[in-house]
Amino acid sequence: MQRERLRTLTDRWRARHDAQRSDHRPAADPARETLAARAFPYASMEPAAYVAEHGTDMIAFTYDDVRYADPELDAWLHEVGHLLRLRR
Repeated sequence: MQRERLRTLTDRWRARHDAQRSDHRPAADPARETLAARAFPYASMEPAAYVAEHGTDMIAFTYDDVRYADPELDAWLHEVGHLLRLRR
C-alpha cells in the first residue's frame, strides 16, 4: 500500500516537473557545479552505462535542470536526464 502511494506521488511529481521544463536552463550555482562534478563519473563513464547501472535508483533527477560551466559535465548530465526520461 505504501509503495503504491509513493509510486503515485512520484509519478505525479515527475509529470509536473517535466511539464515545467524549459529550453532555457539557468546557470548552476558554484556549489551545485562542484557537487555534480564530484558526484558523477562524467569523465570516465558513458551516460548510457551510468543510467543502465543506476537508473532505477534515480527517482527524481534534477541535475539537468541547470547549465554547467564545464561543457563535458553539462552534456553528460543533460544526456543522463534525457535517458532517464526515456526509461519511464
